Amino acid sequence: MRVMPILLPVLFAAGLAASPASARIVGIETIRDMAFDKGIVEIEEIELHRRRGVWKVEGEDASGHEIEMKVDARTGRIIKLKRD
Repeated sequence: MRVMPILLPVLFAAGLAASPASARIVGIETIRDMAFDKGIVEIEEIELHRRRGVWKVEGEDASGHEIEMKVDARTGRIIKLKRD
């Protein structure tokens, strides 16, 4: 079948095929640093939800208020930041 050898290079050139670079996620160290930058002084939990592609961070600020942060695991963009 000749379609596959021609189609794959076209997909890769267009950026449509999955590649190792597109599968990368933001590391836990970066997420931890982001949490500290947003006022979390004590991290209670950091969890990666791979299927959703989201990091979830729970912790407290210096006053003891709870903070929940969700971050897109591929882009590093904060999706949610909730302070209680």
